[in-house]
Amino acid sequence: MKFQKHLPMGLLLGILLIHGCTPVMVGLGAGSGFGSYSYIKGELKVLYPYPYDRTWNALLTAMERLEINVITQKRDALNGQIKGKRGDGKTVVVKMENKGLDVTEVGVRVGTFGDQEASRKIQETIINVLKS
Repeated sequence: MKFQKHLPMGLLLGILLIHGCTPVMVGLGAGSGFGSYSYIKGELKVLYPYPYDRTWNALLTAMERLEINVITQKRDALNGQIKGKRGDGKTVVVKMENKGLDVTEVGVRVGTFGDQEASRKIQETIINVLKS
């Protein structure tokens, strides 16, 4: 009986892994400051329980703290994007989407193919700014 209960999720996970995606949907606990994240195809996406404007400002502060030179930024009421360059020359692309009800999705890609550790550092800095 338990096998049948978990079979659909196992099949979905298997399909995603075969296609080269690394799905990660994790609730990181009450004190973490965000609900879930995923790293797929070189982009680390995080859902923040904060309003879009506040998250946008936290992103700009995080870029400054990490000494990422902002090259372009554009934004409207629903979406935003910042392109920047790190000191080592790697490009940084951050996309934001207003999900409504004070939820904002932030996707970070560092370099052409993605750098999970560098993306995580940017997301963690955003979290720290939002919590301060």
